[in-house]
Amino acid sequence: MEETTQEQQQWSRLPREILITIAKCLSKTAAAARLDTLRLRSVCKSWRSSIPTFNQQQETLHFPLGLPFPISPNPNHSLRGRFSLAQSTIYFLQPAPSSPSSSPSKSSSLPWLLRVEEKDAEKGKWKPLNPLSKVSTDSIPKWFPKSLNLLDLRFSQIGVAYSIRFVHEDARTTGSNKEDEEDWTTMRIKTLMEQSSSLRVDATLAEEFKSTLILRVAVSLSPWSGSDDYAVMAIHNQGKLGFYKLGDEKWIPISDESKYHDVVHHRGKFYAVDYQGGAVVIDSDLTAKQTVPPLSGHGCGPRGGQIKFLVKSGDDHLYLVDKFPGSKSVVHLEVYKLNETNKKWERVNHLNDQVFFVGDDCCFSVSTQDFPALKGNCIYFPLTCYNFYGEEDFCDGVQNLENGKCGPVELFQPDHMPMFTLPTWLKSKPPASKK
Repeated sequence: MEETTQEQQQWSRLPREILITIAKCLSKTAAAARLDTLRLRSVCKSWRSSIPTFNQQQETLHFPLGLPFPISPNPNHSLRGRFSLAQSTIYFLQPAPSSPSSSPSKSSSLPWLLRVEEKDAEKGKWKPLNPLSKVSTDSIPKWFPKSLNLLDLRFSQIGVAYSIRFVHEDARTTGSNKEDEEDWTTMRIKTLMEQSSSLRVDATLAEEFKSTLILRVAVSLSPWSGSDDYAVMAIHNQGKLGFYKLGDEKWIPISDESKYHDVVHHRGKFYAVDYQGGAVVIDSDLTAKQTVPPLSGHGCGPRGGQIKFLVKSGDDHLYLVDKFPGSKSVVHLEVYKLNETNKKWERVNHLNDQVFFVGDDCCFSVSTQDFPALKGNCIYFPLTCYNFYGEEDFCDGVQNLENGKCGPVELFQPDHMPMFTLPTWLKSKPPASKK
């Protein structure tokens, strides 16, 4: 024991210049390097005082990031404000084994899905979000710890998501932090729903709402091969595309008549999928070129399901998840894989060891090779459910592609519910009583 203590003391006395060199050799991606820096600084007090924070080490962007408003001019209103681009990171958390020989139970070995949005990285402040939605979660119990010790947990970053909110000019001039409250667009949705029930919809308010609504966002630090421009592609105003490059004064609308459901950055290009399943590629010339024809069907209406999602798999392939909403909690998903050679979607019934997470504003995938406790060939997604009183509610859904079963996780995979519910192993331990 004495020898171990002496070794720890020696490690804590490493010169500052060596620790800084170690910090600079961490993960290449910004989000992973940020987490590694937090881990390194949490080893001991001397390391924390010697190693700069991630933002101090690099000239990196600080979120939320202000973007110009609007994407496309709208003469039907005079709304003023700006867009705010927020970044959130999705993690899997697991308790660190107490000893090399320890074998955690099945429930504790199943990772907990956590999504947080950066509020103040310098002070280590984050806002928890619903893992499959950009909505803030208000279900954090009082026993949840105020801080997390990264040395007691195994953190695995599995995805990064982006969302754009509108910030009204009043919030900017008064200095109030409206972004911590319910965002402007969400409040206008509620107002319009109340007005529609009484058949008295304010036309100007409806036009303002359309200008502020951003459906999906894709971000790239290097949008085209050989470029290093920070770029954003957004779906807005009932399915239109808009492009923004950091430093520009305004957005560039992408001229196209299609209505898009999702957009991602994949292999050096932006891909977008429309309501018929047709996919386009947007390259540096900022024109939408069709690369995949629509799904089979007839007419000008939607083909296949009603909602289309794009998912990048861990093996660097692009998938289309087609969602068929049904009555109540009855939902069906179909999956297609992009054949880039033949330029078409190919229906697949197996994801091998991949697990897909399809959210209302982000999609990501993990492998069961990295997380053996998970069940492969499954897709998790937010699902509209109904409670005991018949009231509409939201829950986490799953579809098993192997047997085709689809429904709430708590019914179809109850052993996987710990992935979506707060784990009791995070509960703060009471302080030891003094004798």
